[in-house]
Amino acid sequence: MKKNKNILFLLLFSLIPILTCACWPFKCQTNRYDSKGFRQGKWIVWWDEASKSPLSITHFKDDHERGKSRYFYMDGTRRMKFYTRKDGRVRVKYYTETGRLEKKGRALMIVTPEQVRYCWHGKWKFYENRKCVKVSVYNMGKQVAH
Repeated sequence: MKKNKNILFLLLFSLIPILTCACWPFKCQTNRYDSKGFRQGKWIVWWDEASKSPLSITHFKDDHERGKSRYFYMDGTRRMKFYTRKDGRVRVKYYTETGRLEKKGRALMIVTPEQVRYCWHGKWKFYENRKCVKVSVYNMGKQVAH
C-alpha cells in the first residue's frame, strides 16, 4: 500500500509543471509586454531566427532582468550565465567558446531612470584549464585587491 502511495505521489508531482502551463498559459508565453509596455517573464532573443540559435534567454520583472539569465555564442555554446536578485546583486559566470568556466564572481546591476549600469563588485575567480589561477576583488568596477 505504501508503494502505491509513493508512485501516486511521484506521478502527481511530475505532472505539476505540465498542468501549470495548461492551466495558466500566460506563464508559458515568451517575449511579452504588460499594459505599461514593460517586458515581463521569459524572453528569448535569437542569433538567427531561421536556425533558432538563441543569443539569450532572460527573465524580466517590470522591464528589469531578474532571476536566471543565459547568453550563448553563435554556435549555441553557453557564453555567460547570471542570476540577478531584486536588490541588484548578481552572481555571474563567464565561459570560453569551448564551454569551460573562464571566470566567476559577483556584480551589481544599478538601475536609474537615465541608465542601467553593470559593474563587478566583490570577489572574482579566474580559471585556466579548470584550475583557479587568480583571485581579485572589485569595488564598483575597480580592482582593489588581487
